[in-house]
Amino acid sequence: MAKGRQTVQLPASQRKHDKSSVQSATQQAMDNSPFSPKTIRQVVGVALPVLTLAALLSPIYQQTLAPVYGAIPASINHTETLMATFLIGYVWRVLLQKVHTDFSILPYLAFWIFWMPGLQAWVFKYSNGLGPIFGPILTGFMSCHGMMIATGYAVSQALEGLELQSQLGDVAGIAIPVVVLDLYLKVVEQAVGSAFLPWLGTLSDHFASPVKLQLMIGSCVTLVSPEKPYWMFSLALPAVLYGLLANPHFDGGRNFDLLNTEIAAFNWTLLDRAWSNTGYVSVLESTDLNYRVMRCDHSLLGGEWLLTPERRANGWMVNEPIYSVFEMLEAVRLLKIDPPIRDSNAEALVVGLGIGTAPRSLMAHGINTTTLELDPKVSEYATKYFALPPGHTVITDAVSWVSQSSKEESKKYDYILHDVFTGGVEPLSLFANSFLSDLRNLLTPNGVIGLNYAGDLSTPLTNLVLNTIHGAFDGQCKIFRDAPPKDTSNDAESKEDFLNMLIFCRNTPGPITFRQPTSKDFLGSKSRAHYLLPKSEWEIAFPTSEDAGVPTGQVLQAGDEGKWKKEQEESAIRHWKIMRTVLPAKVWEMW
Repeated sequence: MAKGRQTVQLPASQRKHDKSSVQSATQQAMDNSPFSPKTIRQVVGVALPVLTLAALLSPIYQQTLAPVYGAIPASINHTETLMATFLIGYVWRVLLQKVHTDFSILPYLAFWIFWMPGLQAWVFKYSNGLGPIFGPILTGFMSCHGMMIATGYAVSQALEGLELQSQLGDVAGIAIPVVVLDLYLKVVEQAVGSAFLPWLGTLSDHFASPVKLQLMIGSCVTLVSPEKPYWMFSLALPAVLYGLLANPHFDGGRNFDLLNTEIAAFNWTLLDRAWSNTGYVSVLESTDLNYRVMRCDHSLLGGEWLLTPERRANGWMVNEPIYSVFEMLEAVRLLKIDPPIRDSNAEALVVGLGIGTAPRSLMAHGINTTTLELDPKVSEYATKYFALPPGHTVITDAVSWVSQSSKEESKKYDYILHDVFTGGVEPLSLFANSFLSDLRNLLTPNGVIGLNYAGDLSTPLTNLVLNTIHGAFDGQCKIFRDAPPKDTSNDAESKEDFLNMLIFCRNTPGPITFRQPTSKDFLGSKSRAHYLLPKSEWEIAFPTSEDAGVPTGQVLQAGDEGKWKKEQEESAIRHWKIMRTVLPAKVWEMW
Protein backbone atom coordinates (compact mmCIF):
# COMPACT_ATOMS: atom_id res chain seq x y z
CA MET A 1 0.00 0.00 0.00
CA ALA A 2 1.35 3.36 -1.01
CA LYS A 3 2.30 5.68 1.77
CA GLY A 4 1.42 9.33 1.77
CA ARG A 5 -1.56 11.64 2.32
CA GLN A 6 -4.81 9.79 2.67
CA THR A 7 -8.36 11.07 2.76
CA VAL A 8 -10.50 9.75 5.58
CA GLN A 9 -14.21 10.42 5.44
CA LEU A 10 -15.61 11.66 8.78
CA PRO A 11 -18.89 10.47 10.21
CA ALA A 12 -21.96 12.38 8.98
CA SER A 13 -22.77 13.73 12.45
CA GLN A 14 -19.32 15.25 12.81
CA ARG A 15 -19.43 16.79 9.32
CA LYS A 16 -22.78 18.43 10.19
CA HIS A 17 -21.33 19.87 13.38
CA ASP A 18 -18.39 21.42 11.55
CA LYS A 19 -20.71 22.92 8.94
CA SER A 20 -22.88 24.58 11.59
CA SER A 21 -19.75 25.89 13.31
CA VAL A 22 -18.63 27.52 10.09
CA GLN A 23 -22.10 28.98 9.55
CA SER A 24 -22.15 30.26 13.13
CA ALA A 25 -18.77 31.91 12.70
CA THR A 26 -19.89 33.44 9.41
CA GLN A 27 -23.11 34.75 10.98
CA GLN A 28 -21.17 36.18 13.90
CA ALA A 29 -18.81 37.93 11.51
CA MET A 30 -21.79 39.38 9.62
CA ASP A 31 -23.42 40.55 12.87
CA ASN A 32 -20.18 42.27 13.88
CA SER A 33 -19.92 44.02 10.53
CA PRO A 34 -20.61 47.78 10.63
CA PHE A 35 -23.19 47.36 7.89
CA SER A 36 -24.88 44.19 9.09
CA PRO A 37 -28.68 43.89 8.89
CA LYS A 38 -28.80 44.26 12.68
CA THR A 39 -26.85 47.52 12.55
CA ILE A 40 -28.94 48.86 9.69
CA ARG A 41 -32.09 48.07 11.68
CA GLN A 42 -30.67 50.07 14.61
CA VAL A 43 -30.03 53.07 12.37
CA VAL A 44 -33.25 52.95 10.34
CA GLY A 45 -35.52 51.61 13.07
CA VAL A 46 -34.26 53.59 16.07
CA ALA A 47 -31.86 56.46 15.32
CA LEU A 48 -33.74 58.17 12.48
CA PRO A 49 -37.25 57.75 13.98
CA VAL A 50 -36.12 59.08 17.37
CA LEU A 51 -34.39 62.07 15.77
CA THR A 52 -37.42 62.76 13.55
CA LEU A 53 -39.78 62.62 16.54
CA ALA A 54 -37.51 65.05 18.41
CA ALA A 55 -37.61 67.39 15.41
CA LEU A 56 -41.42 67.17 15.47
CA LEU A 57 -41.53 67.88 19.19
CA SER A 58 -39.40 71.03 19.00
CA PRO A 59 -41.88 73.37 17.21
CA ILE A 60 -44.74 71.82 19.20
CA TYR A 61 -42.90 72.80 22.38
CA GLN A 62 -42.55 76.35 21.05
CA GLN A 63 -46.29 76.40 20.40
CA THR A 64 -46.95 75.65 24.07
CA LEU A 65 -44.78 78.60 25.11
CA ALA A 66 -46.32 81.12 22.68
CA PRO A 67 -49.57 81.77 24.66
CA VAL A 68 -47.55 82.39 27.83
CA TYR A 69 -44.46 84.19 26.55
CA GLY A 70 -45.21 85.07 22.92
CA ALA A 71 -43.85 83.34 19.82
CA ILE A 72 -40.78 85.56 19.47
CA PRO A 73 -39.49 85.43 23.10
CA ALA A 74 -40.04 81.66 22.99
CA SER A 75 -37.88 81.38 19.87
CA ILE A 76 -34.88 83.42 21.07
CA ASN A 77 -31.79 81.17 20.77
CA HIS A 78 -34.05 78.12 20.57
CA THR A 79 -32.41 76.58 17.49
CA GLU A 80 -28.89 77.14 18.82
CA THR A 81 -29.81 75.56 22.17
CA LEU A 82 -31.46 72.66 20.37
CA MET A 83 -28.28 71.89 18.41
CA ALA A 84 -26.06 72.30 21.48
CA THR A 85 -28.13 70.01 23.72
CA PHE A 86 -28.23 67.31 21.03
CA LEU A 87 -24.42 67.51 20.80
CA ILE A 88 -24.12 67.21 24.59
CA GLY A 89 -26.25 64.06 24.61
CA TYR A 90 -24.40 62.53 21.67
CA VAL A 91 -20.93 63.10 23.18
CA TRP A 92 -22.18 61.97 26.60
CA ARG A 93 -22.98 58.54 25.17
CA VAL A 94 -19.62 58.35 23.35
CA LEU A 95 -17.78 58.98 26.61
CA LEU A 96 -19.86 56.53 28.64
CA GLN A 97 -20.41 53.71 26.17
CA LYS A 98 -17.72 51.52 27.76
CA VAL A 99 -19.25 51.98 31.21
CA HIS A 100 -22.96 51.68 30.37
CA THR A 101 -22.87 49.38 27.38
CA ASP A 102 -26.40 47.98 27.71
CA PHE A 103 -28.19 50.97 29.26
CA SER A 104 -31.12 52.17 27.10
CA ILE A 105 -32.37 55.70 27.67
CA LEU A 106 -35.39 55.45 25.34
CA PRO A 107 -37.92 54.28 27.99
CA TYR A 108 -36.91 57.24 30.17
CA LEU A 109 -37.17 59.56 27.17
CA ALA A 110 -40.72 58.37 26.44
CA PHE A 111 -41.63 58.76 30.11
CA TRP A 112 -40.25 62.31 30.08
CA ILE A 113 -42.24 63.29 26.98
CA PHE A 114 -45.46 61.95 28.51
CA TRP A 115 -44.96 64.24 31.49
CA MET A 116 -43.85 67.30 29.49
CA PRO A 117 -47.36 68.88 29.26
CA GLY A 118 -47.76 68.56 33.02
CA LEU A 119 -44.31 70.02 33.71
CA GLN A 120 -45.02 72.93 31.39
CA ALA A 121 -48.38 73.67 33.02
CA TRP A 122 -46.67 73.72 36.43
CA VAL A 123 -43.80 76.02 35.35
CA PHE A 124 -46.21 78.38 33.57
CA LYS A 125 -47.72 79.29 36.95
CA TYR A 126 -44.53 81.20 37.73
CA SER A 127 -44.22 82.98 34.36
CA ASN A 128 -44.91 86.43 35.80
CA GLY A 129 -41.93 86.18 38.12
CA LEU A 130 -39.68 84.37 35.66
CA GLY A 131 -40.25 86.90 32.88
CA PRO A 132 -40.10 86.55 29.08
CA ILE A 133 -36.36 85.76 29.00
CA PHE A 134 -35.62 83.38 31.89
CA GLY A 135 -39.08 81.76 31.72
CA PRO A 136 -38.60 80.13 28.29
CA ILE A 137 -35.03 79.10 29.24
CA LEU A 138 -36.13 77.28 32.40
CA THR A 139 -39.15 75.71 30.72
CA GLY A 140 -36.95 74.61 27.82
CA PHE A 141 -34.44 72.77 29.96
CA MET A 142 -37.23 71.08 31.90
CA SER A 143 -38.87 69.91 28.69
CA CYS A 144 -37.66 70.24 25.09
CA HIS A 145 -33.97 71.02 25.54
CA GLY A 146 -33.51 68.52 28.34
CA MET A 147 -35.29 65.96 26.19
CA MET A 148 -32.88 66.73 23.34
CA ILE A 149 -29.93 65.64 25.51
CA ALA A 150 -31.59 62.25 25.96
CA THR A 151 -32.31 62.15 22.22
CA GLY A 152 -28.63 62.74 21.40
CA TYR A 153 -27.68 59.94 23.80
CA ALA A 154 -30.18 57.51 22.24
CA VAL A 155 -29.13 58.31 18.66
CA SER A 156 -25.44 57.95 19.53
CA GLN A 157 -26.14 54.56 21.11
CA ALA A 158 -28.08 53.38 18.06
CA LEU A 159 -25.15 54.31 15.78
CA GLU A 160 -22.49 52.46 17.79
CA GLY A 161 -22.74 49.41 15.54
CA LEU A 162 -21.41 51.44 12.61
CA GLU A 163 -18.06 51.77 14.44
CA LEU A 164 -17.61 55.25 13.01
CA GLN A 165 -14.69 56.12 15.29
CA SER A 166 -12.78 53.01 14.23
CA GLN A 167 -13.33 53.78 10.56
CA LEU A 168 -13.04 57.59 10.54
CA GLY A 169 -10.88 58.32 13.57
CA ASP A 170 -11.77 59.52 17.07
CA VAL A 171 -12.51 63.13 16.11
CA ALA A 172 -14.07 62.65 12.67
CA GLY A 173 -16.08 59.68 13.94
CA ILE A 174 -17.89 62.07 16.28
CA ALA A 175 -17.82 65.34 14.33
CA ILE A 176 -19.11 64.08 10.97
CA PRO A 177 -22.24 62.27 12.25
CA VAL A 178 -23.03 65.14 14.65
CA VAL A 179 -22.89 67.71 11.82
CA VAL A 180 -25.02 65.53 9.52
CA LEU A 181 -27.56 64.72 12.23
CA ASP A 182 -27.75 68.35 13.40
CA LEU A 183 -28.43 69.42 9.82
CA TYR A 184 -31.16 66.78 9.48
CA LEU A 185 -32.67 67.88 12.80
CA LYS A 186 -32.66 71.54 11.77
CA VAL A 187 -34.20 70.92 8.33
CA VAL A 188 -37.01 68.71 9.67
CA GLU A 189 -37.69 71.04 12.61
CA GLN A 190 -37.99 74.09 10.35
CA ALA A 191 -40.19 72.22 7.88
CA VAL A 192 -42.53 71.09 10.66
CA GLY A 193 -42.69 74.57 12.21
CA SER A 194 -43.19 76.53 9.00
CA ALA A 195 -45.38 74.16 7.00
CA PHE A 196 -46.68 71.06 8.77
CA LEU A 197 -48.07 72.59 11.97
CA PRO A 198 -49.76 75.56 10.22
CA TRP A 199 -51.29 73.10 7.74
CA LEU A 200 -52.41 70.88 10.63
CA GLY A 201 -53.98 73.94 12.28
CA THR A 202 -56.15 74.60 9.25
CA LEU A 203 -56.99 70.92 8.89
CA SER A 204 -58.28 70.42 12.43
CA ASP A 205 -58.00 72.77 15.40
CA HIS A 206 -58.56 69.86 17.82
CA PHE A 207 -55.95 67.59 16.28
CA ALA A 208 -53.43 70.46 16.35
CA SER A 209 -53.55 70.76 20.16
CA PRO A 210 -49.90 70.69 21.36
CA VAL A 211 -50.76 68.71 24.50
CA LYS A 212 -52.35 66.01 22.38
CA LEU A 213 -49.43 66.03 19.94
CA GLN A 214 -46.89 65.68 22.75
CA LEU A 215 -48.72 62.66 24.14
CA MET A 216 -48.82 61.13 20.66
CA ILE A 217 -45.07 61.63 20.24
CA GLY A 218 -44.48 60.00 23.63
CA SER A 219 -46.46 56.99 22.39
CA CYS A 220 -44.38 56.86 19.19
CA VAL A 221 -41.10 56.90 21.14
CA THR A 222 -42.47 54.04 23.23
CA LEU A 223 -43.13 52.02 20.08
CA VAL A 224 -39.64 52.75 18.71
CA SER A 225 -37.91 51.78 21.96
CA PRO A 226 -36.61 48.17 21.84
CA GLU A 227 -37.14 47.96 25.59
CA LYS A 228 -40.60 48.52 27.05
CA PRO A 229 -40.43 48.03 30.83
CA TYR A 230 -43.69 47.77 32.71
CA TRP A 231 -42.71 50.59 35.06
CA MET A 232 -42.76 52.98 32.12
CA PHE A 233 -46.40 52.21 31.36
CA SER A 234 -47.48 52.39 35.00
CA LEU A 235 -45.78 55.77 35.56
CA ALA A 236 -46.73 57.25 32.19
CA LEU A 237 -50.42 56.42 32.61
CA PRO A 238 -50.99 59.12 35.28
CA ALA A 239 -49.44 61.67 32.90
CA VAL A 240 -51.90 60.70 30.17
CA LEU A 241 -54.84 60.81 32.60
CA TYR A 242 -53.72 64.21 33.90
CA GLY A 243 -53.54 65.52 30.34
CA LEU A 244 -56.97 64.19 29.43
CA LEU A 245 -58.79 65.17 32.61
CA ALA A 246 -56.95 67.92 34.53
CA ASN A 247 -54.59 69.84 32.25
CA PRO A 248 -56.31 73.16 31.38
CA HIS A 249 -54.34 73.33 28.12
CA PHE A 250 -55.92 70.14 26.75
CA ASP A 251 -58.84 70.73 24.38
CA GLY A 252 -61.42 68.53 26.11
CA GLY A 253 -64.76 69.75 27.45
CA ARG A 254 -63.87 68.96 31.05
CA ASN A 255 -60.58 70.84 30.71
CA PHE A 256 -62.45 73.83 29.25
CA ASP A 257 -64.73 73.94 32.30
CA LEU A 258 -61.77 73.51 34.64
CA LEU A 259 -60.02 76.48 33.06
CA ASN A 260 -63.11 78.66 33.42
CA THR A 261 -63.39 77.67 37.07
CA GLU A 262 -59.82 78.86 37.65
CA ILE A 263 -60.06 82.21 35.83
CA ALA A 264 -63.54 82.96 37.23
CA ALA A 265 -61.75 84.06 40.41
CA PHE A 266 -60.24 86.87 38.30
CA ASN A 267 -63.64 87.77 36.72
CA TRP A 268 -62.86 86.29 33.32
CA THR A 269 -64.62 83.70 31.16
CA LEU A 270 -63.27 81.81 28.16
CA LEU A 271 -65.88 81.71 25.38
CA ASP A 272 -63.99 79.81 22.69
CA ARG A 273 -60.48 78.72 21.75
CA ALA A 274 -58.62 76.85 19.02
CA TRP A 275 -55.19 76.22 17.55
CA SER A 276 -54.88 77.57 14.05
CA ASN A 277 -52.23 78.32 11.45
CA THR A 278 -50.98 81.46 13.23
CA GLY A 279 -51.05 80.02 16.75
CA TYR A 280 -53.47 79.94 19.67
CA VAL A 281 -56.64 81.99 19.13
CA SER A 282 -59.27 82.53 21.81
CA VAL A 283 -62.13 84.81 22.83
CA LEU A 284 -62.46 85.93 26.45
CA GLU A 285 -64.90 88.10 28.33
CA SER A 286 -64.47 90.20 31.45
CA THR A 287 -67.47 89.54 33.69
CA ASP A 288 -67.02 92.58 35.94
CA LEU A 289 -66.00 95.24 33.37
CA ASN A 290 -68.16 93.76 30.59
CA TYR A 291 -65.82 93.75 27.63
CA ARG A 292 -64.77 91.03 25.19
CA VAL A 293 -61.37 90.45 23.56
CA MET A 294 -59.84 88.22 20.92
CA ARG A 295 -56.44 86.86 21.75
CA CYS A 296 -53.68 85.40 19.56
CA ASP A 297 -50.84 83.85 21.56
CA HIS A 298 -49.62 86.53 24.02
CA SER A 299 -51.25 89.46 22.25
CA LEU A 300 -54.70 90.97 21.80
CA LEU A 301 -56.12 91.43 18.31
CA GLY A 302 -58.81 93.75 19.58
CA GLY A 303 -61.87 93.93 21.78
CA GLU A 304 -65.15 95.68 22.53
CA TRP A 305 -66.93 97.18 25.49
CA LEU A 306 -70.29 95.41 25.55
CA LEU A 307 -73.59 97.26 25.37
CA THR A 308 -75.12 96.53 28.78
CA PRO A 309 -78.43 97.94 30.11
CA GLU A 310 -76.48 100.33 32.33
CA ARG A 311 -74.46 101.64 29.40
CA ARG A 312 -77.55 101.94 27.26
CA ALA A 313 -79.08 104.06 30.01
CA ASN A 314 -75.99 106.29 29.81
CA GLY A 315 -76.53 106.94 26.12
CA TRP A 316 -74.57 104.11 24.52
CA MET A 317 -76.08 102.76 21.31
CA VAL A 318 -73.51 100.17 20.15
CA ASN A 319 -70.56 98.14 21.40
CA GLU A 320 -67.47 100.34 21.60
CA PRO A 321 -63.92 99.25 20.64
CA ILE A 322 -61.36 99.10 23.44
CA TYR A 323 -58.63 100.49 21.14
CA SER A 324 -59.26 103.83 19.44
CA VAL A 325 -56.68 103.16 16.71
CA PHE A 326 -59.12 100.98 14.77
CA GLU A 327 -61.63 103.84 14.56
CA MET A 328 -58.98 106.37 13.60
CA LEU A 329 -58.07 104.27 10.56
CA GLU A 330 -61.60 104.87 9.28
CA ALA A 331 -60.60 108.52 8.75
CA VAL A 332 -59.54 107.54 5.21
CA ARG A 333 -63.19 108.32 4.40
CA LEU A 334 -62.71 111.86 5.70
CA LEU A 335 -59.71 112.74 3.55
CA LYS A 336 -60.53 115.59 1.18
CA ILE A 337 -60.10 114.38 -2.39
CA ASP A 338 -61.36 115.78 -5.65
CA PRO A 339 -63.76 114.58 -6.84
CA PRO A 340 -65.24 113.15 -3.61
CA ILE A 341 -66.02 109.43 -3.48
CA ARG A 342 -69.58 108.36 -2.71
CA ASP A 343 -69.71 105.49 -0.21
CA SER A 344 -72.10 103.53 -2.40
CA ASN A 345 -69.58 103.62 -5.27
CA ALA A 346 -66.45 103.04 -3.20
CA GLU A 347 -64.28 99.92 -3.03
CA ALA A 348 -62.15 99.19 0.05
CA LEU A 349 -59.39 96.68 0.80
CA VAL A 350 -58.45 95.86 4.40
CA VAL A 351 -55.19 94.01 5.12
CA GLY A 352 -55.51 92.33 8.52
CA LEU A 353 -58.86 91.56 10.13
CA GLY A 354 -58.48 91.48 13.92
CA ILE A 355 -61.98 91.57 15.42
CA GLY A 356 -63.21 93.39 12.31
CA THR A 357 -63.86 96.89 13.70
CA ALA A 358 -62.67 98.83 10.63
CA PRO A 359 -64.08 96.57 7.87
CA ARG A 360 -67.39 96.30 9.71
CA SER A 361 -67.75 100.08 9.85
CA LEU A 362 -66.82 100.48 6.17
CA MET A 363 -69.52 97.97 5.27
CA ALA A 364 -71.97 99.81 7.52
CA HIS A 365 -71.38 102.91 5.37
CA GLY A 366 -72.27 100.89 2.27
CA ILE A 367 -68.71 100.49 1.00
CA ASN A 368 -67.95 97.25 -0.83
CA THR A 369 -65.16 95.87 1.37
CA THR A 370 -62.70 93.00 0.89
CA THR A 371 -60.61 91.88 3.87
CA LEU A 372 -57.44 89.78 3.71
CA GLU A 373 -56.80 87.53 6.70
CA LEU A 374 -54.29 84.71 7.09
CA ASP A 375 -55.99 82.86 9.95
CA PRO A 376 -59.38 81.21 9.34
CA LYS A 377 -60.11 81.05 13.08
CA VAL A 378 -59.69 84.81 13.44
CA SER A 379 -62.27 85.26 10.69
CA GLU A 380 -64.62 82.71 12.26
CA TYR A 381 -64.45 84.28 15.72
CA ALA A 382 -64.79 87.83 14.35
CA THR A 383 -68.05 86.75 12.73
CA LYS A 384 -69.29 84.67 15.65
CA TYR A 385 -68.41 86.96 18.57
CA PHE A 386 -67.92 90.46 17.10
CA ALA A 387 -70.75 90.73 14.55
CA LEU A 388 -68.57 90.87 11.44
CA PRO A 389 -70.81 90.35 8.37
CA PRO A 390 -69.85 87.06 6.69
CA GLY A 391 -68.74 86.62 3.11
CA HIS A 392 -66.31 89.52 2.79
CA THR A 393 -63.07 87.94 4.04
CA VAL A 394 -60.47 86.21 1.87
CA ILE A 395 -58.34 83.69 3.79
CA THR A 396 -54.95 84.11 2.17
CA ASP A 397 -51.37 85.29 2.52
CA ALA A 398 -51.51 89.04 1.94
CA VAL A 399 -48.08 89.31 0.30
CA SER A 400 -48.82 86.79 -2.46
CA TRP A 401 -52.43 87.99 -2.93
CA VAL A 402 -51.46 91.66 -3.26
CA SER A 403 -48.53 90.84 -5.54
CA GLN A 404 -50.72 88.79 -7.87
CA SER A 405 -53.57 91.32 -7.86
CA SER A 406 -51.13 94.14 -8.57
CA LYS A 407 -49.85 92.33 -11.66
CA GLU A 408 -53.34 91.55 -12.93
CA GLU A 409 -54.63 95.10 -12.33
CA SER A 410 -58.15 93.73 -12.56
CA LYS A 411 -59.55 95.78 -9.67
CA LYS A 412 -58.68 99.09 -8.02
CA TYR A 413 -59.60 100.32 -4.55
CA ASP A 414 -60.53 103.79 -3.34
CA TYR A 415 -59.53 103.00 0.24
CA ILE A 416 -56.92 100.62 1.62
CA LEU A 417 -56.48 99.97 5.35
CA HIS A 418 -53.25 98.29 6.45
CA ASP A 419 -53.48 96.97 10.02
CA VAL A 420 -51.32 93.99 10.93
CA PHE A 421 -49.90 93.25 14.35
CA THR A 422 -48.88 89.86 15.67
CA GLY A 423 -47.06 88.62 18.75
CA GLY A 424 -45.85 92.06 19.78
CA VAL A 425 -44.24 92.93 16.45
CA GLU A 426 -45.30 93.77 12.94
CA PRO A 427 -44.56 91.23 10.21
CA LEU A 428 -41.92 93.25 8.37
CA SER A 429 -42.66 91.61 5.02
CA LEU A 430 -45.91 93.61 5.04
CA PHE A 431 -43.93 96.85 5.38
CA ALA A 432 -41.30 96.08 2.76
CA ASN A 433 -40.98 98.53 -0.11
CA SER A 434 -42.15 95.98 -2.69
CA PHE A 435 -45.35 95.18 -0.75
CA LEU A 436 -46.21 98.84 -0.21
CA SER A 437 -45.57 99.55 -3.89
CA ASP A 438 -47.91 96.71 -4.84
CA LEU A 439 -50.55 98.15 -2.52
CA ARG A 440 -50.18 101.54 -4.17
CA ASN A 441 -50.71 99.90 -7.57
CA LEU A 442 -54.07 98.67 -6.27
CA LEU A 443 -55.25 102.21 -5.45
CA THR A 444 -57.35 104.25 -7.83
CA PRO A 445 -55.65 107.48 -8.98
CA ASN A 446 -57.73 109.30 -6.38
CA GLY A 447 -57.30 106.60 -3.73
CA VAL A 448 -55.97 106.90 -0.16
CA ILE A 449 -54.42 104.48 2.31
CA GLY A 450 -54.33 104.34 6.10
CA LEU A 451 -51.64 102.34 7.89
CA ASN A 452 -51.27 101.42 11.55
CA TYR A 453 -47.73 100.96 12.83
CA ALA A 454 -46.65 100.48 16.45
CA GLY A 455 -43.07 101.30 17.30
CA ASP A 456 -40.54 103.37 19.20
CA LEU A 457 -39.54 106.58 17.44
CA SER A 458 -36.10 106.39 19.04
CA THR A 459 -35.19 103.12 17.27
CA PRO A 460 -33.70 102.65 13.78
CA LEU A 461 -36.30 100.05 12.77
CA THR A 462 -39.27 102.36 13.33
CA ASN A 463 -37.56 105.14 11.39
CA LEU A 464 -36.71 102.72 8.58
CA VAL A 465 -40.35 101.62 8.27
CA LEU A 466 -41.52 105.24 8.24
CA ASN A 467 -38.90 106.03 5.58
CA THR A 468 -40.20 103.12 3.51
CA ILE A 469 -43.82 104.30 3.72
CA HIS A 470 -42.76 107.86 2.94
CA GLY A 471 -40.82 106.74 -0.13
CA ALA A 472 -43.44 104.30 -1.42
CA PHE A 473 -46.02 107.12 -1.58
CA ASP A 474 -43.68 109.91 -2.72
CA GLY A 475 -43.91 111.76 0.57
CA GLN A 476 -47.66 112.37 0.23
CA CYS A 477 -48.30 111.26 3.83
CA LYS A 478 -48.94 112.45 7.38
CA ILE A 479 -48.42 110.67 10.72
CA PHE A 480 -50.67 110.95 13.78
CA ARG A 481 -50.49 109.49 17.26
CA ASP A 482 -53.46 107.59 18.62
CA ALA A 483 -53.12 109.31 22.02
CA PRO A 484 -51.55 112.43 23.54
CA PRO A 485 -47.75 112.38 23.99
CA LYS A 486 -46.41 111.10 27.29
CA ASP A 487 -44.92 113.42 29.87
CA THR A 488 -41.20 113.35 29.05
CA SER A 489 -40.02 115.41 32.00
CA ASN A 490 -38.38 112.25 33.37
CA ASP A 491 -35.12 111.72 31.44
CA ALA A 492 -35.37 107.93 31.55
CA GLU A 493 -38.82 107.98 30.00
CA SER A 494 -37.90 110.55 27.35
CA LYS A 495 -35.50 108.13 25.69
CA GLU A 496 -38.36 105.85 24.64
CA ASP A 497 -41.58 106.70 22.85
CA PHE A 498 -43.45 103.49 22.02
CA LEU A 499 -46.78 104.33 20.41
CA ASN A 500 -49.37 103.46 17.81
CA MET A 501 -49.04 105.62 14.72
CA LEU A 502 -51.62 106.26 11.99
CA ILE A 503 -50.10 107.10 8.62
CA PHE A 504 -52.41 108.49 5.92
CA CYS A 505 -51.14 108.71 2.32
CA ARG A 506 -52.54 109.80 -1.05
CA ASN A 507 -51.89 108.11 -4.37
CA THR A 508 -51.61 111.44 -6.20
CA PRO A 509 -50.15 114.77 -5.04
CA GLY A 510 -52.29 116.92 -2.79
CA PRO A 511 -52.73 118.06 0.80
CA ILE A 512 -53.57 115.61 3.61
CA THR A 513 -56.60 117.34 5.11
CA PHE A 514 -59.80 115.95 6.59
CA ARG A 515 -63.38 117.12 6.37
CA GLN A 516 -65.36 117.57 9.56
CA PRO A 517 -67.28 114.36 10.35
CA THR A 518 -71.05 114.33 10.74
CA SER A 519 -73.22 112.21 13.02
CA LYS A 520 -73.67 109.75 10.14
CA ASP A 521 -69.93 109.05 10.19
CA PHE A 522 -70.05 108.01 13.85
CA LEU A 523 -72.48 105.08 13.34
CA GLY A 524 -73.96 105.73 16.77
CA SER A 525 -70.60 105.32 18.52
CA LYS A 526 -69.59 107.75 21.26
CA SER A 527 -65.98 106.61 21.00
CA ARG A 528 -65.93 107.20 17.24
CA ALA A 529 -67.28 110.73 17.79
CA HIS A 530 -64.25 111.44 19.96
CA TYR A 531 -61.46 109.62 18.07
CA LEU A 532 -62.47 109.37 14.40
CA LEU A 533 -61.00 112.69 13.28
CA PRO A 534 -57.17 112.78 13.66
CA LYS A 535 -56.17 115.69 15.88
CA SER A 536 -53.70 118.21 14.48
CA GLU A 537 -51.91 118.42 17.83
CA TRP A 538 -51.20 114.68 17.60
CA GLU A 539 -49.40 114.97 14.27
CA ILE A 540 -45.78 113.75 14.12
CA ALA A 541 -43.15 114.91 11.64
CA PHE A 542 -41.59 112.25 9.45
CA PRO A 543 -38.08 111.34 10.68
CA THR A 544 -35.08 113.16 9.22
CA SER A 545 -31.78 111.60 8.19
CA GLU A 546 -30.35 112.35 11.65
CA ASP A 547 -33.11 110.51 13.50
CA ALA A 548 -31.93 107.17 14.95
CA GLY A 549 -29.10 106.99 12.43
CA VAL A 550 -31.20 105.94 9.41
CA PRO A 551 -30.58 107.85 6.14
CA THR A 552 -33.70 109.38 4.60
CA GLY A 553 -33.39 107.40 1.39
CA GLN A 554 -32.92 104.01 3.04
CA VAL A 555 -35.95 101.69 2.82
CA LEU A 556 -36.86 98.20 3.99
CA GLN A 557 -36.37 95.75 1.15
CA ALA A 558 -38.01 92.32 0.90
CA GLY A 559 -35.57 89.75 2.26
CA ASP A 560 -33.97 92.16 4.75
CA GLU A 561 -36.35 91.25 7.57
CA GLY A 562 -33.79 88.99 9.26
CA LYS A 563 -31.39 91.91 9.74
CA TRP A 564 -33.79 93.38 12.28
CA LYS A 565 -34.30 90.24 14.35
CA LYS A 566 -32.70 91.72 17.48
CA GLU A 567 -34.87 94.85 17.36
CA GLN A 568 -38.01 92.76 16.91
CA GLU A 569 -37.06 90.56 19.86
CA GLU A 570 -36.68 93.65 22.05
CA SER A 571 -40.04 94.95 20.84
CA ALA A 572 -41.72 91.61 21.59
CA ILE A 573 -40.30 91.54 25.13
CA ARG A 574 -41.54 95.08 25.74
CA HIS A 575 -44.95 94.10 24.35
CA TRP A 576 -45.05 91.08 26.70
CA LYS A 577 -44.65 93.37 29.69
CA ILE A 578 -47.43 95.64 28.43
CA MET A 579 -49.80 92.72 27.89
CA ARG A 580 -49.23 91.49 31.45
CA THR A 581 -50.79 94.75 32.65
CA VAL A 582 -53.85 94.29 30.40
CA LEU A 583 -54.97 90.82 31.51
CA PRO A 584 -54.22 88.93 34.74
CA ALA A 585 -51.22 86.59 34.61
CA LYS A 586 -53.51 83.63 35.34
CA VAL A 587 -55.46 84.24 32.13
CA TRP A 588 -52.28 84.23 30.04
CA GLU A 589 -50.83 81.19 31.82
CA MET A 590 -53.89 78.96 31.56
CA TRP A 591 -54.51 79.87 27.89
